[in-house]
Amino acid sequence: VKSIAGDRAAVISLCTTTGPHDYSFNAKDTILLRKADLFFYNGLDLDDLFVGRLAEDASNPNLKFSSLGKKVPKNLRIESKEVKPGHEGHNHGSFDPHIWLGIRQSLLMINAIRDELSLLDPEAAEEYKTRAATLASALEEIQKEGNALLEGKKNKVIVTFHESLGYLASSFGIEIAGVIQKSPGDSPNALELAKIVQLCVEKKPSLIAVEPQYPRTTSAKLLQEELKKKGIEIPLIEIDPLETCNSADLASGWYEKKYKQNLEALAKNLQ
Repeated sequence: VKSIAGDRAAVISLCTTTGPHDYSFNAKDTILLRKADLFFYNGLDLDDLFVGRLAEDASNPNLKFSSLGKKVPKNLRIESKEVKPGHEGHNHGSFDPHIWLGIRQSLLMINAIRDELSLLDPEAAEEYKTRAATLASALEEIQKEGNALLEGKKNKVIVTFHESLGYLASSFGIEIAGVIQKSPGDSPNALELAKIVQLCVEKKPSLIAVEPQYPRTTSAKLLQEELKKKGIEIPLIEIDPLETCNSADLASGWYEKKYKQNLEALAKNLQ
């Protein structure tokens, strides 16, 4: 949104240090929304609950809410196996909401943001169109660069911390052998850990992807130690799912920069 809006809008991110899975809004957020014109959120059951409650508290009848997840057709969504609170096993009918990590999906989000800003501020419609096209070109270039970086890698199998990298993996031909936490913050029990260990023994992943939003001393480290007992050395590599952004870092180009860092980390550690 920052890249497309430019200087025509004041863009504020709520998820600066806490991701959407764990975010809890406060009075300051409510005050912000009372003065806001447009609220972009992801949707697809990622942030709908707190966004809905925030909308009620804000009491701003002129505020428009735009779910970018709805702009991605079902055939471009990945079915989710993540366990949601209050559910057991597979959550049928739901989708992995981390759409911003897919190149094709992000291009659709760019178009949606452009259109919403243009409706709100028609005088600057051409500006939004130009910046959206520039951003789209940058993402297409990231696709090409990523493909080149990963070309020739024989082992593109990884294990992820939670179900967040499916779209990134799909965009670049990476296989996710297993997920450590079925839902963020929910560490695997002994039986689940044993299954993940066995998967790693069979699939021989190149790396275990950990996230900066969660400490390294969690279940990912435990998995690494269990594999080491079996003589299998797999590194913990930080791959950022881009769920948070410090206010000071929020600027045009942040997304592209972080995405490239992820691809470089994968290229360096995939075998």
